Amino acid sequence: MKTGLVGSSNQERGLAFDAQRTINLYPEIDKSGKEVTALYGTPGLKIFCDTGLSQSRGLFTSANGRMFYISGINFYEISSAGVATNYGTLATLSGIVSMAENSSQLMFVDGTKGYIFTYATNAFAQISDLDFPVASTVTYLDGYFIVNSVNTNQFFVSDINDGFIWSALDFASAESSPDKLLKVLSANGSLYLFGESTTEVWSNVGDPLFPFVRSAGGKNDIGIFAPATAITSAFGIIFVSKDRNGDGIVYRMNGLSPQRISTPFVERQIHKVTTPELMTAYMYQEDGHTFYVLTGGDLQTSLVYDLLTNEWHERAYLNPYTGLYEQHLGLFGTTAFKKTFVANKTYGSIYELSLNYLDDNGDELVSERIFTHLSNENKPFSANKLEISYNTGVGTVSGQGSNPVMLLYVSKDYGNTWYGPLEGYMGKLGEYENRVIFRRLGTSSCFTFRLRISDPIKRCLIGGYLNT
Repeated sequence: MKTGLVGSSNQERGLAFDAQRTINLYPEIDKSGKEVTALYGTPGLKIFCDTGLSQSRGLFTSANGRMFYISGINFYEISSAGVATNYGTLATLSGIVSMAENSSQLMFVDGTKGYIFTYATNAFAQISDLDFPVASTVTYLDGYFIVNSVNTNQFFVSDINDGFIWSALDFASAESSPDKLLKVLSANGSLYLFGESTTEVWSNVGDPLFPFVRSAGGKNDIGIFAPATAITSAFGIIFVSKDRNGDGIVYRMNGLSPQRISTPFVERQIHKVTTPELMTAYMYQEDGHTFYVLTGGDLQTSLVYDLLTNEWHERAYLNPYTGLYEQHLGLFGTTAFKKTFVANKTYGSIYELSLNYLDDNGDELVSERIFTHLSNENKPFSANKLEISYNTGVGTVSGQGSNPVMLLYVSKDYGNTWYGPLEGYMGKLGEYENRVIFRRLGTSSCFTFRLRISDPIKRCLIGGYLNT
């Protein structure tokens, strides 16, 4: 019989119901393949730039192709060769920094001050206009920088095409509800104002006194839980929400029409978060997939939504000292120089993220899949032979991975306890007819299997077949 090898992370509160997890693997669909679905390994990391021990706070690629990075108090430009040039310092040391640009300026805010970097001159300066409010997020639309005013429902707009100039009169309020304004974001030519429990959409009507007005019907009773998780893309805005009934649902929103894309498993992980202000998200494309990566705060692992398959998987770093999974090392992400980069969650390092790398910058990149439960109407049966179908002959030339191993753990109590591991040798480089078979796995009314691969090899798990 076929086993439930391929699937998403969907572990339920009751393990007897569903114990599935998919860590550092993601489902691929090919209706004309050997099987309809398979599991591919997620990308590894290689160091690109190291600026020291300060914590990463933001990563941004401008429309003109330049990459900028904030680590601790320092504002850097990162060249295509991985060289960091320090252009200035911020007034704060920690916290997420929000960034936006017009054609000539990059503006960013840190919850205390605002800053401008001028592209033509490489000049860095703090905004000195006394009318500039204390802001935590910034966006750009139709020639204006727009910021929220912290702990109010107000937003301010800059002078046209100039982030240095602000007026105390150039503001408006999101007044449909009394909640605080937490995030400003431009998308599809509109301005989205995310509050604690509501969202409003405003548009530019060209009024010289104040350009923006709330759109007709432009209110939704869904707010935002973690401001830095809101990402705008061709697929709509994706964000972690909050409303008067609770928090933790991930929505994809087109206009004001929300589509719930999170699962109960994902929502339970988010609901445990106590530091939503430190949660982040980024989006990138690779190998035909577009991934929304949700991380930061005190999430246990990073949660990733695949917009091609509409499935969730987890990405994680296996701490070699504790033996426990943590969040993926990348906290912020951006695409520059035709590559994808992520900033380290703890230190001032930037990595290239790529399927060409098979470890986490020298540490093991461990993939794990807990299958769906196998049962026969709760009647005992014997698991005589389990064969795993995978992409063979991909061992390394030498060193770790030259004779790669697949580990199997077996549970007979719905994933509460495991025995093993049993070793299955996946075959050396070029051994394309190799097979991994695990025999005489015992008798039970329910079997749950867990596979783990840590060798630095390309991973493609196609199917599992059990003889009883």
